[in-house]
Amino acid sequence: MHTLIRAPRWRSPLLVMAVALMGPTLTSSPAAAETAVRPATAAQKVSSGTVTIRRDSFGVPHVYASSEFGLFYGYGHAVAQDRLFQMEMARRSTQGTVAEVLGDKFLAFDKTTRANYWPASIHDQIARLPKADRDILEGYAAGMNAWLAKVKADPEKWMPKQFRDFGFEPSPWTAFDVAMVFVGTMANRFSDFNTELDNLALRTALIDKHGEAKGKEIFDQLKWIVDPETPTTIAPEEGEYAVKVAQAAAQPDTADESPKYALPRYDDVPPSFARLAKTPDGALAGGSVEAQRELLLAELGTLGMTGQAGFPAASNMWIIGRKLARGANSILLNGPQFGWFAPAYTYGIGLHGAGFDLVGNTPFAYPSVLFGTNGKISWGSTAGFGDGVDIFVEKLDPADPTRYQHKGEWRTMEKRSETIAVKGGEPVTLDVFRTVHGVVVKSDPAKGVAYAKQRTWDGLELQSLMAWTRKGQSQNWAQWLKQAERHALTINWYYADAEGNIGYAHTGKYPVRKAGHDRRLPVPGTGEMDWDGVLGFDTNPKVYNPRQGYIANWNNPPIKGYPNPDMIWLSWGAADRQHELEQRLRAKGPMDAEGMWSLLEPTSLADVNARYFLPVLQQAVASLPADDARKALVAALQNWDGMNADRNRDGFYDHPAPAILDAWLAAMLKATFADEVPADFMRYFGATGYPTPERPPAGSINIQVGTKLLYQVLRGKSASVPQKHDFLNGREALDVVREALGQAAETLAKSYGGTAPAGWKVPVARLRYFTNNFMGVPQALDVEVAQTHVVMNRGTENNMIALGRGPVRAWDVLGPGQSGFIDMQGMRSPHYADQLELFDTFGRKTLPWSAQDVRRDTQSVEQLQLPRR
Repeated sequence: MHTLIRAPRWRSPLLVMAVALMGPTLTSSPAAAETAVRPATAAQKVSSGTVTIRRDSFGVPHVYASSEFGLFYGYGHAVAQDRLFQMEMARRSTQGTVAEVLGDKFLAFDKTTRANYWPASIHDQIARLPKADRDILEGYAAGMNAWLAKVKADPEKWMPKQFRDFGFEPSPWTAFDVAMVFVGTMANRFSDFNTELDNLALRTALIDKHGEAKGKEIFDQLKWIVDPETPTTIAPEEGEYAVKVAQAAAQPDTADESPKYALPRYDDVPPSFARLAKTPDGALAGGSVEAQRELLLAELGTLGMTGQAGFPAASNMWIIGRKLARGANSILLNGPQFGWFAPAYTYGIGLHGAGFDLVGNTPFAYPSVLFGTNGKISWGSTAGFGDGVDIFVEKLDPADPTRYQHKGEWRTMEKRSETIAVKGGEPVTLDVFRTVHGVVVKSDPAKGVAYAKQRTWDGLELQSLMAWTRKGQSQNWAQWLKQAERHALTINWYYADAEGNIGYAHTGKYPVRKAGHDRRLPVPGTGEMDWDGVLGFDTNPKVYNPRQGYIANWNNPPIKGYPNPDMIWLSWGAADRQHELEQRLRAKGPMDAEGMWSLLEPTSLADVNARYFLPVLQQAVASLPADDARKALVAALQNWDGMNADRNRDGFYDHPAPAILDAWLAAMLKATFADEVPADFMRYFGATGYPTPERPPAGSINIQVGTKLLYQVLRGKSASVPQKHDFLNGREALDVVREALGQAAETLAKSYGGTAPAGWKVPVARLRYFTNNFMGVPQALDVEVAQTHVVMNRGTENNMIALGRGPVRAWDVLGPGQSGFIDMQGMRSPHYADQLELFDTFGRKTLPWSAQDVRRDTQSVEQLQLPRR
């Protein structure tokens, strides 16, 4: 049986209630009902025409087959048994076919989705795959369809209840469907970031408000390019970024030349303010454009990047090698932060045969295991946030807005017409256009311009998927690195092996931009600013066996001198949550797996802002009278351990510090930036990012962009980003700090009563397992919602792998559980939420890898016959 490793805590009544709300539990899952446990044999053998699926005590399938088609046939079959409705909605969400089954509320969503990818390109890439790679996709789809046929033959027994309640049935799968789940949830979620038009709108507004010179100066401070004090994944002693990067708008990337173009104005609604709004529970809100914008701005102003109007700021990683590992040669601890959902965002799987022998888990049951081990090596990932996407301003023909000028010639945009089916309504036609640069994201014929998005990874989505898949077969650093080079998406890849070697590569393809290209802003599409190809993989930051003996990342930059991405909502700077990881790792020194896992809880509960502002707060109140309310607030912070915890599970934080910092930061950000930054953009620069009981986090908690800038402002002349513009308008910094403290004291006294912080009872915010996927589309019933006892700034799942000095040891925990199956009577799989309490108490379960360990933990065995091909 599995070993459960739990923190010494009692069972949470909150979790008992959350599980009870999900309904009764099935005594067996669809898979377990198929075949009883069979006696263990000396070795797991399968014929070429059969697939064996062994399920462990947490319902994780281990698939055994002798061919790629058979192995992934078994994988798809198991996924369909566990997650059929979730996968159906993922497929529809990534292809823009939700309105077909859920009605016109989702029509705008479908339009947005379809306008952001080119189906023919994906089909062409699939057709060009080697047969072995195509077999992976086709086998997976065939396995899904085999189970689907069984469901349709006996829907009362096997059809998930969600289909009946939402009023439609599942449809067969294809290789294209399997690929698009990856494209839509990985490439289009984590490698498609771009806010160059928002940046241009901000720059335009700043110039209008402050004049040309001052407006540009303020823009450069709001959106700096490189902060030399930013903590990096690769230590400065290992080197700097190999590509020269301009530090200001007027400077080119590669030579001392002036920009070759004049930037246009942008007076329309910035794209990030025109997105489809989501409610605090993660559902697409629907309604008028005006109502959605009002909701989006309200959410953004309240929680910033933490809430439903934010963007993912995801994932952390610790790795130690032979220099620091004890009881193993390498230990890898990964916390990919995708958000928290019911059913679980990731899916546990073991694949054994056809050149694979691995175990781990992966988002949306991809046919590539993103987090896992094959016994020789282990691997994981975090979002890389490199800049591989640019906006090109196309000059339109006044007589025909589907023609644009490029290199002195008028060219006709490529066009495709989509027909969108709408439940209960008439079909809707959508025209999507593409230029030589990429899909057209916005067209404004009245102004004679269109905006096209060019992506370095366009056309390489399937190569990237297969690089991730084949990485799981790598036996050493050299083989692993070959797959990293093939991978075109901007993702950080991590490596550890049984010999104690550790490594890291910032993967992705990045453009060679023309001199004078300000990477934060759009450039002309008429040809003079076209990319000069793609940088070679030798320029991608990477390290093997760093001298410090460890690798730590929380989405901070890969290497010293690496430029900030263009996103308005993300800036790398001297204030960075990575300090929470690295400083604990350094303090711990050499450690075993238990020591490594012990880093997880304090890092997950740590306030990401406190360390940067407590010194200036102490300085500000040092001369105040002892009975001053402002002094009491700072004294409370001084007596706090920095943890936003609820150890006695009473529903209130153990300390009022989260409320104090939230209130002070809100007042301080307003006092510092509100008079310079246009009102709508203050939603980014004025948000504190602290979740509330009513507004749980949609993803991980990061230091907000305004807070990072505030840290620079308060440092004054010692700021690592030069502060040419005085945001304090001549006032002394400590005076502004005291004034904001006074406003915070008044606000908090009204909210919690009295003036003594020790008596304040601040309700906790919790992690909520949303029943809508990250795109806002339903993937579960409302009764499936669950939550933890307090917010934890940790992985959607956490996994740890120790290699060397003995057998392979692997652990993970993915709440709420492995399965998402609920039958027609409302009975849920026993593995729907059996990891929820484990997650909530920072526990973990062992993950069997070897054939012997899998057999020992087997709870059911299912034999499948492969179809004739």
